[in-house]
Amino acid sequence: MISARTRLFGLVGHPVRHSLSPAMYNELFRRYGLDAVYMAFDVDPDRAEAVGEAIRTLDLVGVNLTVPFKERVLPDLDHITVAAEEAGAVNVVVHVGGVLTGYNTDGEGLMRYLDAQGIKLSGARGVVLGAGGTGRAVASAFLDRGAAGVTLHNRTLSRAIDAVKALERRFGHADLDARPLSEAEFARTAPHADIIVNCTAGGAKSTIAGLDPAHAASGATWVDVNYWMPDPPHQQRCRALGLRFETGLGMLVHQGALAFELFTGHPVEAPVLEEIIRRAIAEGKV
Repeated sequence: MISARTRLFGLVGHPVRHSLSPAMYNELFRRYGLDAVYMAFDVDPDRAEAVGEAIRTLDLVGVNLTVPFKERVLPDLDHITVAAEEAGAVNVVVHVGGVLTGYNTDGEGLMRYLDAQGIKLSGARGVVLGAGGTGRAVASAFLDRGAAGVTLHNRTLSRAIDAVKALERRFGHADLDARPLSEAEFARTAPHADIIVNCTAGGAKSTIAGLDPAHAASGATWVDVNYWMPDPPHQQRCRALGLRFETGLGMLVHQGALAFELFTGHPVEAPVLEEIIRRAIAEGKV
């Protein structure tokens, strides 16, 4: 039962109707016996500057953020973590007594999933498609795990260059590069990559589809973080080529577990969350 004491959490993004987050978090609240509810708020991007104040005014306890709010909420936050600073974006905001703290669990969520799958990053080379908040978070997490180097591809090259400059301040020892997001440039970098991660949003699907995974090295892994796509670009093609393909579902599980602990203080095991998510998908909640 929702009452006047029920604590409110939510997702702020546009669009959000495909999100599994409400099903995921509300089931966890039920299992842990927490008087809380999680809702999805589809917010016009033109209202992004009002999000921080809305969290305070409505006393939202915790919020997940999607593009474009991950970056545009930063000026309204009181504190951000090192991971969020390196990513230049936050995907989790926790509100305590009027103080907003921003976190970024995207990179760590993906790394925990890759670790669980036995995919090692130490000494590896990564190619990251997209230099927004998710791409930067993933690149930073790669380097934290000891990756030898990362190349960031982005449709707007200047954004990839800015991301590399920011990463160089902490990871000056690594081989970092910025390239346009094009088939010609991808053909130059993919043969040297151990792992390729598509961190672009759904609107770039046709651009990603224009890249040829046949350029990738034998034994490489391709990850697409867009878990909600039923058939992400190159899934079948990669498997036909003998490349390992991973959807973003594993990343969602692990970053969701991290966010739930930040929200509530309760740790949750990844298999528990994966079971909840797969059931939600089966029931057509995405």
